[in-house]
Amino acid sequence: MTAVSVVVPAYQEAASIVPALERLIGVLEGSGRPYEIIVVSDGSTDGTADLARGVAAADLRVVEYSPNRGKGHALRVGFAEARHELVAFIDGDLDLDPVVLPGFLETIERDAADVVVGSKVHPDSNVDYPFSRRLASRAFRLATHAVIGLNLGDTQTGVKAMRRDAVEPSITRCTSTGFAFDLEFLARLSDRHVRVVEAPVVLEYAFTSTVGISSVLEALHDLMVVARRRRGRLRSSGKAHR
Repeated sequence: MTAVSVVVPAYQEAASIVPALERLIGVLEGSGRPYEIIVVSDGSTDGTADLARGVAAADLRVVEYSPNRGKGHALRVGFAEARHELVAFIDGDLDLDPVVLPGFLETIERDAADVVVGSKVHPDSNVDYPFSRRLASRAFRLATHAVIGLNLGDTQTGVKAMRRDAVEPSITRCTSTGFAFDLEFLARLSDRHVRVVEAPVVLEYAFTSTVGISSVLEALHDLMVVARRRRGRLRSSGKAHR
């Protein structure tokens, strides 16, 4: 099996980083796949980095910097540190179960995809997903398809796997530093016709609140920023692929 580098972005995750990493290590050890784990502490001030360093693993490195730069920046830093042909991203909290990662990686090794992204709205996902959030996700999907051309059900779930050589030309050009990074990354992959497929996730977080107007506005703002930058990029290059 091909070795994988797993990038774990973390910001103020002192309460969850140790059990999250221990669970991830258990899944990776159980898969029999060679691996390294790269924890990127994105300006954390609560001891996240020190706690991560204390976790026993065959190959675990911690990168930390200050101040907080955003999840997108953390993922780019982790990707640059990765040494293996396959790379995976998973959030540093306990919401997403890493049990899905071996399946993501096997899909890539079968050459069925270059990138596998987790989707909360996949019909096989195990997640308590209220109707209000399903409706919001569907609306956002239609918006991303109309504005950018992305036909993905869920661009923001924090677990992904990818073939390094397929995504490196895109990820190294991303400029978004926060949560808009996912949109920009996937838009760039789409422009280069990289094969992206969605896969089910196991999400343990219970959605107890409805979607707030501020969250909706922030998501739409990110979408419009990414779309505007993409139009400018394509105009300046004079090409459809960049």
